[in-house]
Amino acid sequence: MPYYSVHKRAPTTPLTTTQEHLKTALIATGEPWTPTWHNLLLLDPTYFAAYTRLRSAAVHKPHHLPRKTQELLLLALDASVTHLHDHGIQAHTTAAVHAGATREEILETLELVSVLGVHAVTVGMPLLQEVLAERGESIEALTAVTPQQEKLKEEFRLQRGYYSPSWDAVVALSPEFFAAYTAFSAVPFKHGSHNHLEPKVKELIFVAIDAATTHLYAPGLKIHMRNAMQCGATKEDVMEVLELAAGMGVVSVLRVWRRLQRTWSRRSETEVTQGLER
Repeated sequence: MPYYSVHKRAPTTPLTTTQEHLKTALIATGEPWTPTWHNLLLLDPTYFAAYTRLRSAAVHKPHHLPRKTQELLLLALDASVTHLHDHGIQAHTTAAVHAGATREEILETLELVSVLGVHAVTVGMPLLQEVLAERGESIEALTAVTPQQEKLKEEFRLQRGYYSPSWDAVVALSPEFFAAYTAFSAVPFKHGSHNHLEPKVKELIFVAIDAATTHLYAPGLKIHMRNAMQCGATKEDVMEVLELAAGMGVVSVLRVWRRLQRTWSRRSETEVTQGLER
């Protein structure tokens, strides 16, 4: 989510009454207040107000997901390997704790997010099959099902609660990897020391990271939407996840604006110094 910047110098320009109201409205959505937000509000209150409305629509509207779940979803988006915004990770971890999340729930959220790397395989395998077909190599072996492969698929169903045919070629070409991935991805689903989040929330976390603008993995998104609804999620729940992910675009403004502020600050200091030397 947004790039939360930290400056050594706090802004000194005061806000008007209207701007103070906008600041309060943004903070009410769960956004931590930073010098970057302050300066952006001074420069372009219209954009600031529009983003606050967008954010509030996702978080408040009347919301369908508990505040704790919302913060875990925002944490998942920021902690995703395709995004990795440290300030957002810190902000939403803190907010999740304030909303009642336990250390175990936060760790389980991160463990769920960590499976995103496997899309290197799930995206690459269909393309590999196409290349094999172009080369005239047989791909029938990648679609046939042996007893060993069926056993691996059944183990995935037992551990994860579902199985997608999109895995068939992986099972055929690299059963060792598939077995290892099954064990790796199943950790947050095991009973005992794990399994702290309800199944619906786990699937919504997968929906969030697949829907993230920095990833947009449509095949997985549809699978996990389906899984989430089978676990009790409503269409409104799923829509709210998509709305939370939609705010990621503001990073373009906050991250660049922060750097421009630093550039202008250094330029101003240089001009003052040169003026004193004259």
